[in-house]
Amino acid sequence: MCFDLDGVLIDTMPRHAQAWQQTLRRWGLRVSRREIYAWEGESGIVTARTLLSRRGRPPTPTDIQRLLEEKQRRFTRLARRVRLNRALVRLVVRLRQRGVPLSLVTGTSWAEVQRVIPPQIRSAFRVIITGDQVRHGKPHPEPYRTAMRRLRVPARETLVVENAPYGIRSGQASGAGWVVAIASSLPQRYLQEADEVVTTVAQLCGVIECRLGVR
Repeated sequence: MCFDLDGVLIDTMPRHAQAWQQTLRRWGLRVSRREIYAWEGESGIVTARTLLSRRGRPPTPTDIQRLLEEKQRRFTRLARRVRLNRALVRLVVRLRQRGVPLSLVTGTSWAEVQRVIPPQIRSAFRVIITGDQVRHGKPHPEPYRTAMRRLRVPARETLVVENAPYGIRSGQASGAGWVVAIASSLPQRYLQEADEVVTTVAQLCGVIECRLGVR
């Protein structure tokens, strides 16, 4: 089973959006929160390149690096205290105790995962795939395919939990047996490529328990 991070296990997407918006204003650019949410899971380098290209000229590698560093500094300040979704964390721990192979698949960097997720929670995941460990981020299937390969679980037997279009597409393209999305950041109409869409954590936990046969 594969979990996304931002917008699923932790409540950080509003802070990511705020950090992007504050940083881009200094570069003379504006971006809506909804755009940022729709790109969730994409490599930061790709997002930065896309946004900087709006200035009418190709961005240099130095520009991209400067933008990403500034955005990360702002995000770190804004997200000093990260709120874990306790209900999902309890479910993750229970699934681990039942022997369900679990992975965390995120576009976030490994350093950021270490900062925001306590060691005792990280240890519940047999595999953690971060944005700086893959060549292609979401919506490319590489992140989820890599997780499935390392878990040694067939794609058709894998359940993916997501909350954004790019992550859903990545899960579907990987061949996952079932992709469920929670409307935590975007309205349900943006998530229709998932096999199932839920609106509450309680519904999500119910779907997971039903699909995995765990109560």
